[in-house]
Amino acid sequence: MRKHMISLFLLSAALVACGGHNPTDEEPTPTPPAPTFPVGTPTGEAARATVGPEGGTVSSADGKLSLRIPAGALATFTEITVQPITSTVPNAVGGAYRLGPEGVTFKQPVGLTFKYDEAQESTASVLAVTTQDGQGAWQAHLDTAQDREANTLTVQTNHFSDWSWAEAYKLDPGQATVLLGKSVKFTLMRCVMDEAGADGDDLIAPLAKACSPQTLTPFTRNWAVNGTAGGSAAVGTVRKNEGDTSTGTYQAPAARPSVNPVAVSVDLVRNEAGKNILRMIAYIKIIDGLGPCEEVFETYYKCTYPLRKFNGQNLPYDLPKNDPTNSAVDRLTGGYLQLTGYEDDLLLGIGSYEVRYEFDHQASGTDHKTHRTLNDVGNFTSMGGHNVRFKSISKVEYTGNIEPDNASVDNFPMGTPTFSGNVKLEFAP
Repeated sequence: MRKHMISLFLLSAALVACGGHNPTDEEPTPTPPAPTFPVGTPTGEAARATVGPEGGTVSSADGKLSLRIPAGALATFTEITVQPITSTVPNAVGGAYRLGPEGVTFKQPVGLTFKYDEAQESTASVLAVTTQDGQGAWQAHLDTAQDREANTLTVQTNHFSDWSWAEAYKLDPGQATVLLGKSVKFTLMRCVMDEAGADGDDLIAPLAKACSPQTLTPFTRNWAVNGTAGGSAAVGTVRKNEGDTSTGTYQAPAARPSVNPVAVSVDLVRNEAGKNILRMIAYIKIIDGLGPCEEVFETYYKCTYPLRKFNGQNLPYDLPKNDPTNSAVDRLTGGYLQLTGYEDDLLLGIGSYEVRYEFDHQASGTDHKTHRTLNDVGNFTSMGGHNVRFKSISKVEYTGNIEPDNASVDNFPMGTPTFSGNVKLEFAP
């Protein structure tokens, strides 16, 4: 036994001396595999055009994608197809397309330009054209040229496959409301996997399944408010958080700025050499109070907006009748929208709600009136800016708008003995 133990020790020493594995040596953390996604299926008819050696252009049927094939890219006349498909892209902004024919090669790079709507783009996001590889991973082209004026994304490619576009990076939150003197923390979120090259020159990175806080490179630089580095006392200040390359904090001013909301911007730099600079802008509205609110207990508020209008008509208002032959009358007399929640949640557009409406019902053939009250309760969440989505406990959903001095609810499902339908309700203190 003693000889066996000595021989193991000598073997171990020999391995170390010869450069063998030393368990104390630090090993690089292996890069996790890129997530894979199903292949999309065709939807609708494909756009087709024959292009020859002289080059040409081909566009999708919906006009969202155009291909520019330069002269000399093709040796022979070839039918080019643009087939819309279901999108399996994570954090997708638009649709997906399959370009054909599969396997075609180009002697010159082909330009792909995606056109997006303003509603599909946020100044707080960096968009990238993406393509699905043979393993099912969606690869983001980080060299995508984004034209915010024309709302286009352009890349060059030498091959055809499935293509789409998605968020690559974003500043969170992209919009927010903050009280005078209070602060908002911003976090750079990355929607792509870690880039392989330390110098940040990689032009392609696989999309992650979900966006997450960025803790390594890229770096954030040049935090500014309304274009002024670091901001000012008049518009609020912003700074990078010490020891954290991916977060910053905006401090609202003591008085409302003349330009409101303010623009908080930061430059995303994909490497320390300062290459590939991308700017993200978030908009912050400064308010001097939560609105018609009272503090129920510490930092928990109840905000009440009285009902003022039904489909643009001032109250009181005789509701229309679903049955014109019905002589009964329902007169809408009042109500309210009430929001409850903690201060920080309400500023983010999160909380509970109650929509209450009151009416006097006068039955057919009588002067007698009964006063009735109905309500709908549930939770609301922000959809960006002042737009919110209401979801009742009965799973009914509708949208609205909430500001400190007014609120509205669209497509609210109202019902009385003589009327039922989706209506717009407007509220104001």
